Amino acid sequence: MKIKKYIADDFQEALKMIKAEMGSNAVILHQHRIRERGIKGLFKKSKVEVVAAVEDNPYNFPKEVITKSDINELKNLIKTIATNKSSEISENIVKSITSKLVEYGIENELSQLLGEGIDKLDDVGKEVLKKRIKAFLGAPQPLDSERSKKVLFIGPTGVGKTTTVAKIASHLILNEGKKVMLVTADVFRIAAVDQLKSYGDILGVPVKVVGNIFEFHKLQPEFEDYDVVLIDTAGRSHKDEKRINELKTFIKYAECDEIFLCLSATTRSQDLKEVINRYDFAGNYKLIFTKLDETDNYSSILNAVYYSGRPISYFTNGQIVPDDLMLADSEIIFSNIVKGN
Repeated sequence: MKIKKYIADDFQEALKMIKAEMGSNAVILHQHRIRERGIKGLFKKSKVEVVAAVEDNPYNFPKEVITKSDINELKNLIKTIATNKSSEISENIVKSITSKLVEYGIENELSQLLGEGIDKLDDVGKEVLKKRIKAFLGAPQPLDSERSKKVLFIGPTGVGKTTTVAKIASHLILNEGKKVMLVTADVFRIAAVDQLKSYGDILGVPVKVVGNIFEFHKLQPEFEDYDVVLIDTAGRSHKDEKRINELKTFIKYAECDEIFLCLSATTRSQDLKEVINRYDFAGNYKLIFTKLDETDNYSSILNAVYYSGRPISYFTNGQIVPDDLMLADSEIIFSNIVKGN
């Protein structure tokens, strides 16, 4: 097996480098963002580092089997497909797993990476696809309550951030025995403040409201009495320049230990791409996908990871606190694809 590390400006560029050198059979083993060192750490953009691998002979075909005659036969087959699209053999090729993944909604290059060489979803094909999805998504990276004290939640309007914050707070309290404080910076929606305060009353934890970064810093002495401080922010349209700049300022000076970008699984992939590009300033964030119970197609989740190159942490699949929260599981995505195809 050949293993190599690639560094590029973004995940799409890294995939192109991998495909050019390793071919379409390569799989992603690991991915994360890095920041190159410049003069005093300045003037350097963050980059993405991707570790990929490929089998030297991925399908274990004896090398001597591939002959000039085989190549000519393959060329003739392609010619037949091109001139006779209605033929039975053409139908079989067109309905390869790669094309089905594209039809399902997964980005073309990612579909090629996941589906290349899988002719049908028999037991062998399913196993290969499952392993590739698992390798691409990587292991879920939940909130690290042992190392992270201040944890920030950001994202567009209407994705369910406040309910997600409550679910994670409940998990930390009930399952990890942590002492938690809730902070809301969502002063644009009174309902959001009231909602978080209601959750705070149920969980028996304090809820603080801040209108800006200065009020947030005044709370710093109180943070010392708690293991984890979960900070909810106002949902911001990625097209609202003013609100996005306010969030940039908050992130810059809040000095949070972890940031989670909450996205809805019901959002169209093209819209997700725009959101992810707009929230790039958030740095080394992790992804949470909400509303899995409101859609029958999870292709947007795979596409969002492809666009961002960021790790996933949690899925939410309902409004019930704390039950409808789970670690992000590649098996769920695989099962959804198989069911849809």
